[in-house]
Amino acid sequence: GYAAMGGLGFYVVDISDPSAMRTVGHIEFEPNVAGVESDYVDVSQVEKTGIVYTSGYPLNEDCWEPYKDIFMIDVNDPANPTVIGVLPRPSPPSEAEFTDFCQRRGSFGPKRTGYYTQPGTPRDGILPFNFYNAGLQVFDVSDIQNPEIAAYFVPRFDEKRVVSYAMGNLSHGVYVEYDRNLFWLFTNHGIYCLSSPVLGKPSFDPPNEAWPRH
Repeated sequence: GYAAMGGLGFYVVDISDPSAMRTVGHIEFEPNVAGVESDYVDVSQVEKTGIVYTSGYPLNEDCWEPYKDIFMIDVNDPANPTVIGVLPRPSPPSEAEFTDFCQRRGSFGPKRTGYYTQPGTPRDGILPFNFYNAGLQVFDVSDIQNPEIAAYFVPRFDEKRVVSYAMGNLSHGVYVEYDRNLFWLFTNHGIYCLSSPVLGKPSFDPPNEAWPRH
């Protein structure tokens, strides 16, 4: 198993005997002046690639802390996990009125790639991260030497329906229906249903089978 342990870093844990779990491998990250160094681990790609993705947690708004990278960690040798790269930092589109999401105000950084209850099977090579004021950022990691952002959706701030003290946390999570090829982005002013070619043709019909399937 894999564990993100805040300021203690990233751990590989032998869980074969739940009554006597033990640490197998460990990576330390440089301490941050704010936020959490190691908060989340995505394991959706590990069975086929031997790579997990881990990130910190931004806690301050307006970028009053170091940016939280998403680290690519090779765990093919569990005793020696190795950082082999980071995913690209999202940038605003050219038509935006700002050149960095820090200038947009609010929280900026990675949070999660989804939830345990998501129906279907995660896509090979695709990581959909919620990114607070940068909305949904979908990473293509099919080429581990050249990861890139394949799709994104950045909602507007809703100044009429959201009180000022809650404005900064624009988007909170993404839920993916892999069986119907739909993203659901949860924001502080509503829920967006999104589709993208990176998932495939969306289906708006009811699922053929209930989830989870037994």
